[in-house]
Amino acid sequence: MSASETLAAWVTDLRFSDIDAPTVAYAKELLLDHLGCATRGGTVDTADAVARMLAAIGADEGPALTAVVAKSPLRPEWAAFANGVHAHSIELDDTHSASSSHPAVVTIPAALATAELQAASGEELLAAIVAGYEVVGRLGRALDPQKVYARGFHPTGVIGPFAAAAVTAKLLGLSARELAHAFGIAASQAAGRLEFFSDGAWTKRFHPGWASHSGYLAARLAQAGFTGPLLAFEGRDGVLSGYGAADRSALSTADLGAPFELSQTSVKPYACCRYNQGPIDLAIALASEHDLGPEDIARVRVGVVSQAIPIVVEPVERKLSPANDVDAQFSLPYAIGLGIVMRKATLDEYAEPTLSSPAVRAVAAKVVAEVRPDFDARFPALWPAEVEIETVDGRTLRMQTDFPKGDPENRLSPEAMSAKFRSLAGAVLSDGELDAVEGAVSAIETNGMGPLIASISAVGVR
Repeated sequence: MSASETLAAWVTDLRFSDIDAPTVAYAKELLLDHLGCATRGGTVDTADAVARMLAAIGADEGPALTAVVAKSPLRPEWAAFANGVHAHSIELDDTHSASSSHPAVVTIPAALATAELQAASGEELLAAIVAGYEVVGRLGRALDPQKVYARGFHPTGVIGPFAAAAVTAKLLGLSARELAHAFGIAASQAAGRLEFFSDGAWTKRFHPGWASHSGYLAARLAQAGFTGPLLAFEGRDGVLSGYGAADRSALSTADLGAPFELSQTSVKPYACCRYNQGPIDLAIALASEHDLGPEDIARVRVGVVSQAIPIVVEPVERKLSPANDVDAQFSLPYAIGLGIVMRKATLDEYAEPTLSSPAVRAVAAKVVAEVRPDFDARFPALWPAEVEIETVDGRTLRMQTDFPKGDPENRLSPEAMSAKFRSLAGAVLSDGELDAVEGAVSAIETNGMGPLIASISAVGVR
């Protein structure tokens, strides 16, 4: 069988009973994390533009509407789009290190819309989510994120349509053959340019929304009999060849579910690029341990992987003087400034007045990034980082990490995950509504989709 047929067969065969209890528990934590990100992301300026577009095209018209987190319902293909955009708009959604991608925002929006439409059980939803994460992880490993980035593409935008097609097809009850065709259709929509780095544009936020939308449509087309190439991945003009990874096809199907890729997913505690998470951990730890302020800093050297340079270090002028939240979220110097000056990096720190803080920018100006070949040798399986601070009184303080806070090896506790959800969604939902969402997610295996859909829809329709 082709790689797409093999992967499709695994996806369609996966049952809830095949998934171990710790993975099920973590799937629910990641679902809750996604709902928090989507709720808060629905309040930012990106969401206003999305709402205007959706209203203009009549996306809320029709007999079958599905939930958009904390907003009025939309047709399923557009609900998946909106939830994907909103959840990725605050840079706090989960990440998968080996694929350098964001699984939740391309998996869960399509899964929620389809599950609601099909009146799926909670167990069916969770099994679909685990399957979608597997598709993200396996295809991302095969593609090699460094090669994807080198061609100017965003891995999440490239991989995302396949995950959305997988969860949609699984919840619709499509055959493995139909899903393989859906993968072929999705392959013609595997893209997402990185040019937003040049001016802080919003298109990165668009990538997962469109991936969710296009993957949903790919599965629907396959269900209707539309065909896609069955060599979508390893063919001469397939996705792997197109992104320079033609020799890596075996990685897309090797050892599926052993372990589940969902269990290898990281959660972000800080509202910025994944490459900045470890350095912020270290900057906060060093500044706190040694009681450092901005006036104490002579120089900060940050050891990074080479892949971080074009994303969070260059162009230097823009990273040192971010003009907007996107610039700041992808700036390593700004991240170090936040860690040392503010000791935190929440959404508030990526907006005014902190964005223009003289103290944060003064520290940022003293940051120098250094590529570490020994870090590159372990990337992307690990994302190591080191921070070395030289103080004005002559001390040299150094700390290194292989596992930033939120990584699978350094997970946030269930209590911390709940606190993150409530801090994000609390900007929109009341305490009672927050309790309802948490309760619905916690008991979704037994209580099904009904309570969850009711809890996330309440604000938008009341």
